[in-house]
Amino acid sequence: MAYQFITMKTEGRVLTISLNRPPTNPLSREFGQELYGAFGEAGQMDSVSVVVITSLQEKAFIAGADIKEMMAMNPADLESFAKLLQDANNLLTGMKKVVIAAINGHALGGGCEMAMACDYRFMISGNSLIGLPEATLGIIPGAGGTQRLPRLVGVPRALEMMLSGKVMGPEEALAIGLINRIIEPENFMGEVMAFANKLASGAGKAMGFIKAAVHEGIDLPMDQALAVELRYSRENRATLDAQEGLTAFAEKRKPIFQSR
Repeated sequence: MAYQFITMKTEGRVLTISLNRPPTNPLSREFGQELYGAFGEAGQMDSVSVVVITSLQEKAFIAGADIKEMMAMNPADLESFAKLLQDANNLLTGMKKVVIAAINGHALGGGCEMAMACDYRFMISGNSLIGLPEATLGIIPGAGGTQRLPRLVGVPRALEMMLSGKVMGPEEALAIGLINRIIEPENFMGEVMAFANKLASGAGKAMGFIKAAVHEGIDLPMDQALAVELRYSRENRATLDAQEGLTAFAEKRKPIFQSR
């Protein structure tokens, strides 16, 4: 499928989704529809086990919503727009693939919300900011921020951030667990892709099932959560990756996984 604001490129088992809506990738309805389509397409790519999301804009990953477009929306349109972005982000969380947010610029509002829906968040060092400043505009995060941020950094800190509209640089974001790693600009995409390729050489099916088990079971009572784990363990045991991993261990050799 062709997209106006998105480029998709596959190298080996890694898919890179590059965002390109000048000047700062503002989230509009059309852009949101493209994100939903691209994320859905990525989830169906059997040959891909790792997805990297990054920006082609120099200063921004996603610097928030398209405010001018939002101001022209009626309440029903605003709710529909928020639901579209929630649904797009949910595809990232629900994808049985590892998803990496390569945050190479400001990740504010909807950009932070998208990054939080990913499994890893790597942020470029320097002056880029991340956070949910919606309260300073008299609105609230609407694409999952009020739910994902507390799960990542804890309720007290998340409330402090959201109620004040606080945004922060990479060092503070790393200290509170909002991001996983800070990378210098000259090495940024090289390190991201090296990490992605290392993951992609592993057992893609097992990683996908681990992710699914965590997200499906995290809010369930323990007995139900353990049943989820057993179900995914049973499904994974039937994969070629599981057979290869166990065989390689018995034969004392390095496994060659195919994500099958």
